Amino acid sequence: MKTVFFSVSNVAIFRNLTSFRGSVLDLLSRDENIRIIVLVRRGSKLPFDFAGHPNIAIEEIEENIKRNLIQNAFYFFFSFLIFTDTTKLVSSYGVRADKPRPLWRFWNYPLKIFISKTFGQSKWIKKIFAPRIYLWLFPERLYKGLFEKYRPALAFLPNICIWPNDLQLLVEAKRQGIKTVGMHGNWDHFSKYFIPFQTDRMLVWSQPVKEEAVKFQSYEPQSVTVVGGPHVDYFVGEASRESRGDFLKRLNFPLDSIVILFASQGPYSLDGADLVEMILNWIRAGELNTKIRLIVRPHPSGIMEKEKYERFRGDPLVYFDSAKDCQLLPGFKHYINVLRHADLLVTTYSTVGPDGALMDRPVIVAGFDGYKQRPIYQSVRRHKNFTHYQLISKIGGIKIVEQRAEFLPAIKNYLAHPECDAAERAILRHEVFGFTDGKNSARIVSEIKKKLYD
Repeated sequence: MKTVFFSVSNVAIFRNLTSFRGSVLDLLSRDENIRIIVLVRRGSKLPFDFAGHPNIAIEEIEENIKRNLIQNAFYFFFSFLIFTDTTKLVSSYGVRADKPRPLWRFWNYPLKIFISKTFGQSKWIKKIFAPRIYLWLFPERLYKGLFEKYRPALAFLPNICIWPNDLQLLVEAKRQGIKTVGMHGNWDHFSKYFIPFQTDRMLVWSQPVKEEAVKFQSYEPQSVTVVGGPHVDYFVGEASRESRGDFLKRLNFPLDSIVILFASQGPYSLDGADLVEMILNWIRAGELNTKIRLIVRPHPSGIMEKEKYERFRGDPLVYFDSAKDCQLLPGFKHYINVLRHADLLVTTYSTVGPDGALMDRPVIVAGFDGYKQRPIYQSVRRHKNFTHYQLISKIGGIKIVEQRAEFLPAIKNYLAHPECDAAERAILRHEVFGFTDGKNSARIVSEIKKKLYD
């Protein structure tokens, strides 16, 4: 029997790869010749449901992200071996509108550009120098005992770009010569920072994400395989489906309701409440159909959301939704059906937009600051510079409205003609999520086993 480490670093990975029947963990565990050690952060309390499963065990692991001054300096160096439009935004105005960066924090912006334009142009620096110096500067081996205890044949690391645990697990696997398969946790991860180690096989959602893995993370094209987004299987499957009638009854909406979903971007956009107020005012003034009901879905972080949207609670035209448990299966199912039965999705530059396109819903991105004219460091307009949203802008399929005067006509047009931009939405689904045939988890398991047994 071969042992596989399966890292579940956060609740999003739990949801996308382990929470539903037919998930990656479920399918992999059906091989009687594989023992799976699920690695979770100590105290994470993820609600796994495989008690007594003969092939699966949970191991809680410690998290260590403390670094000394020299280690921090090197971390800074290798992180900015790439400097994309996303990192430009993060390094200048920042992404949180509620926490604008003071000017003195910009002092290292030229240094980041210098690193990327000089050292970052060298594959030798990225693929040989940076890993070797990392191993020298980070001699601590937090997970050495873990590897020696279980002697894994392979480590599967599905959040390698963001979560420090997966990087540390990858480093230990490299030290011990263990095979590795990696994934990105979301479609916008490869363009944020450089990762100084590569998994033996990288699995990605789609062809554009593969191109980013090659361009930004210096993977060789032949080591990257397009498999589709694992959570898409649950989106398109029958297990998540709720009839429109049952859905509207559950929300106490009339059965002939026209549903608009507003999905907040939380602390990344300050003026979502203005957008909600505009829509409600247009309904009450008769400029929009009076059958319209509005679902207001706060951001999962909860930061600033109560202050912004609490005044709409109790409005008879509004269902005040919750994103609190959206990463657990019941909340995930609810989220999918909110998207499925929305006649229109309104958001800002959020990753919810492509989720709406995945369900073939018309999507409007409100790229303006409500009733206000905010400075760029607090304006939602700065988010259009994200590398991943530039892909969306180029494809189309999501209507980006940058002027308040264009908002109402865009809503009216999509409600009257929901088929508008359907062809572009289909392209967008393919370019962001890859396959939508319900077999993505099976593809991932096939690639893991191929590497395990080769």
